[in-house]
Amino acid sequence: IIIDEAHERSLNIDFLLGWLKRLLPQRPELKLIITSATLDPERLARHFGDAPILRVEGRGYPIETLYRAPEGNEDLEDQVAAAVEDLWRGGRDAGDTLVFLPGEREINDLMRILPGRFPRAEVLPLYSRLPAAQQDRVFSRGKAARIILSTNVAETSVTVPGIRYVVDTGTARVNRYSARLGVQQLQIEPVAQSAANQRAGRCGRVGPGTCVRLYDTDDFAARAPFTTPEILRSNL
Repeated sequence: IIIDEAHERSLNIDFLLGWLKRLLPQRPELKLIITSATLDPERLARHFGDAPILRVEGRGYPIETLYRAPEGNEDLEDQVAAAVEDLWRGGRDAGDTLVFLPGEREINDLMRILPGRFPRAEVLPLYSRLPAAQQDRVFSRGKAARIILSTNVAETSVTVPGIRYVVDTGTARVNRYSARLGVQQLQIEPVAQSAANQRAGRCGRVGPGTCVRLYDTDDFAARAPFTTPEILRSNL
């Protein structure tokens, strides 16, 4: 049995991890493999009675990480546009750029602004509710440099080819149950360090890449190491 993308810590994965822990002593012939790019492996190994850890180094290229905190009254659209301009002007060629945004609203706002700022670039949206035909456009590369505006779906669920630069707003919309109010809320929150590192890794697959984080180093250091599991954010 293989459980992939275990770091997403969805309800399905967490229930499976508990169920399989009880099942394995009764079924010694079963072999369980849990794979993840960012999960804390030592903690998971302890859960399964000090199971062995195998590390597989994937092919990767060096990534330069730059921090660019907001200046003055800059709104999100100005921050993203300025970051892309800095990347493409700072001695670097215009290349495919993946921008991580918290949700559809922010993507639609930038879809109205960026084509005017970058007329020679192809600006494409990417989020889970987008029709499949439009999602497929991010996998076909033309001659123009692309700016792909995505939610966290491009963190692990989808690998966009040809990305040289990443602009990370450092936020995502997270489902969280409020026990005090008795409602499920979808609110914008800072992503964990592991998620930020996973985002940066999107630009190191085809060659050396550059990631611009739209926050400072102190902000990054203060973030949680790993994303809060869904089982702790749900109404059970």
